Amino acid sequence: MIIMVSEIIVNEFLQSFSTPLLDLFFGIITFFGHPLPWIIVAAWLFWLGYEKRSFMLMSIILVSSLFAGFFKILIGRVRPEGILVLENQAGTYSMPSGHATLAGSIYSFYEKKIKLKTKYVAIILVILVLISRVYLGVHFVSDVLAGLLLGYILGKALCKLERKVKKSHLKVSKFSEEKLLLIIFVIMIVTVFVLPETFYLGYLLFGYYFGFVIYRDSKWKIKTENKKLNIIFGTIILGILGYISFNSSGYFGIVGFFITGLYITLGWPFILNKTKL
Repeated sequence: MIIMVSEIIVNEFLQSFSTPLLDLFFGIITFFGHPLPWIIVAAWLFWLGYEKRSFMLMSIILVSSLFAGFFKILIGRVRPEGILVLENQAGTYSMPSGHATLAGSIYSFYEKKIKLKTKYVAIILVILVLISRVYLGVHFVSDVLAGLLLGYILGKALCKLERKVKKSHLKVSKFSEEKLLLIIFVIMIVTVFVLPETFYLGYLLFGYYFGFVIYRDSKWKIKTENKKLNIIFGTIILGILGYISFNSSGYFGIVGFFITGLYITLGWPFILNKTKL
């Protein structure tokens, strides 16, 4: 309790500089630690023919979300109280910060793959994401530092996994049908139960991986004459599906998010193969 009280001082200090413009700035910056924009990037990579890069980015999202969600439940630390809260996170736990974990994972994974100038920009962006979580009143300093450390470790671990993925064509023939379905089922169940606050992510990932396996075992090859139109129209449809799913409840929401994930790896590639877009 003493540590939490002393950390509140940091929140209060950052919020003492609060202005509408700064609130907007950190409200946008914090989004870089949310899975949604990176899911969109993963979709773009897939539609441009970089299937394995898309697979690894989505795997980073999955792993970081799972571990952050697991430790949130295990630690059970309440979010800051008695300060200005600029983002609604009521009823959820605080440590580690999921945004910091994801930001740390992505940076760690790509740390040795990007140029020095880009690395500096990435470091600044990660730091701003960490600050935004404290500024917005939803995390303590120790929450974001714990998330950053966890994410960095996970990113490095996934780098090793990537080497194995590169050696495999990820064909269904390399797995028995029973094992494949079991892996997908486990991914969905674990994600749904570990991430109750963002349960939709589990069904979206379920659809993504399910479609990915089918796509990789097919003879399809994404063909597009206009990459810009490919990305623009593909993203518009993805946004519509996501919006409908997010505003649906019960089984409609579940099915909607599954279809949204399936659309990324199977739906839009199918359309591209059948049209001259």
